[in-house]
Amino acid sequence: MSRIGLSVVFSMIIMALLMGGCATPPTSPAVAVNDPLRLGNPKAAFVVTIQTDHQPLRIGNSPQLSLRTTANGYMNLYFINPSEKTGQLLTNYPVQANETIAFPPTASKKLLYALTPPTGTETFILVITHQPLNLLSRRDISNVKKPRTAIAEFNLSGSQLINRLREALRRWPPAAWNADSVQLPLIAPGVRS
Repeated sequence: MSRIGLSVVFSMIIMALLMGGCATPPTSPAVAVNDPLRLGNPKAAFVVTIQTDHQPLRIGNSPQLSLRTTANGYMNLYFINPSEKTGQLLTNYPVQANETIAFPPTASKKLLYALTPPTGTETFILVITHQPLNLLSRRDISNVKKPRTAIAEFNLSGSQLINRLREALRRWPPAAWNADSVQLPLIAPGVRS
């Protein structure tokens, strides 16, 4: 049998094993999952994106996020860490159409968010609205009394935050908001990726 013939036979055997469940394809390393929470609004007239070039994230470091919208609006950035702690990194931050915002902002020393244990998946949620979004009350914020704290920590679990966001955004006109989410692997310092 020729070399080409053997290659075809080998490919057919592998396909048969894969289809029959006797073999599994090689797994890829952990990577970002875009909008896993399915918060994006298909009726919005503008696009919202949240991205990072630094994967995986490492405990003790700060995430380097790139936030973008194609419309003027107000930017809100939330997080859910692997232990289900939640919070807000940006609150009604005014943004212009097609402006890319880096988080943390290079000029701000107050907006540093250090990633904390445990390892797992860190989730970020970006919401852009045409008017300021007032989602939470003072009792929802656990660190309301800490002075000079730019990052709000919540008394909400990850699922409670997501449900609160969905409920609030349902009341807005569909064209007035959009959202994106990303889940990123979080590993210990020194672990090779």
